[in-house]
Amino acid sequence: MGETKKTDVVVVGAGPVGLVAGLALKEKGISSVVIEAEPYGRPRAGSRAIYLHNATLKLLEETSKGLGFTLARNGIIWPVKRTLYKGKQVYVRNYGVTDNKDPHHLPHFTSLHQHEIEKYLYEACVHAGVEFVWGEPVQTMDISKSGVRLVTENGNVWEAEYVIGCDGARSVVREQAGLRFEGPRTADTFIVVDVKEDPDNPLPLERTFHYQHPAMGGRNVMFVPFKDGWRIDLQLLSSDKPEDYMGVENVKKMDAESDGP
Repeated sequence: MGETKKTDVVVVGAGPVGLVAGLALKEKGISSVVIEAEPYGRPRAGSRAIYLHNATLKLLEETSKGLGFTLARNGIIWPVKRTLYKGKQVYVRNYGVTDNKDPHHLPHFTSLHQHEIEKYLYEACVHAGVEFVWGEPVQTMDISKSGVRLVTENGNVWEAEYVIGCDGARSVVREQAGLRFEGPRTADTFIVVDVKEDPDNPLPLERTFHYQHPAMGGRNVMFVPFKDGWRIDLQLLSSDKPEDYMGVENVKKMDAESDGP
């Protein structure tokens, strides 16, 4: 049999939303615990969120002093965004700003991978004394007028007034609570590739979106720079087989065909 523990709030999931929730609760003096199904130090895929807007940076700075500026200066700013249609440029905007080191003003955004974002969020949580429980998936959840009762696969029981479900698209919390996503879904398929920058021959810091890229058979392609690399999104046609575009060799083939952004 496991233990029974009580707290005001249980946060389920230690991704960026769960980390911020735990940090905000701690800063407000509300007792809480962040429970994560996977073990500490679990590998995190690169192709997730890759930048934070100014409003988010400000909110994080308000939540934990110094956090917004830490994230800002550890990312990059790409000053130009460019859009092309069938190889012809149809839109360009130059923000004219590349400095993210201003200690008094947060930039309009900062670009860095989600696993880096999570690293700095977690460091802020540890500094604030947020409690974490790792490697403990939630199995069942009962909601009553008196609060919430969570039982984990390890047999431990958590009783709280509230639960915050931050456990992703396949949320156990949302499923147990009977909540459903609303809105339409599309069947589009995307291939997302993370590419390291060539330090000896770096590309210009520009977000480039191609509608119907002529060198890619009319497929949509987006190039987004982030710290130390690039993210490439390729939207496949309905006739494409995703496996033909997966793997290192196929990525090299795509690069040779497209000849860069």
